[in-house]
Amino acid sequence: MFVMQAKFEIEKEHEERLERKAQNNKREIENAEGLLSYECWRRELKETVEYAFVSKWETQNHFKAWISREEHVNQHKAANAQRKEGIIDPVKMKKTLHSYEVLNEGLQIQA
Repeated sequence: MFVMQAKFEIEKEHEERLERKAQNNKREIENAEGLLSYECWRRELKETVEYAFVSKWETQNHFKAWISREEHVNQHKAANAQRKEGIIDPVKMKKTLHSYEVLNEGLQIQA
């Protein structure tokens, strides 16, 4: 099993951007091949809010195939171009990625 956690932290006044991202991610990922589960976690800090997108996959290759699909790559290219042209207001957002592979499936507890 492979787990990917992508955390995004943004000022509270721009939280709607993360809310939209959470909805889009859920819609885009729900039928991905090899996906075992997907959750979005929210944490409120003093001046910012953090969303953690956690997905579990059968293998790391399943995740890589989903993240590198043409539609996803093109979305990032378009957003970067719009930022450079001033179409999208650049909002400071901190992104942190963590990935994990299961150590020993025999150590897992299922409820």
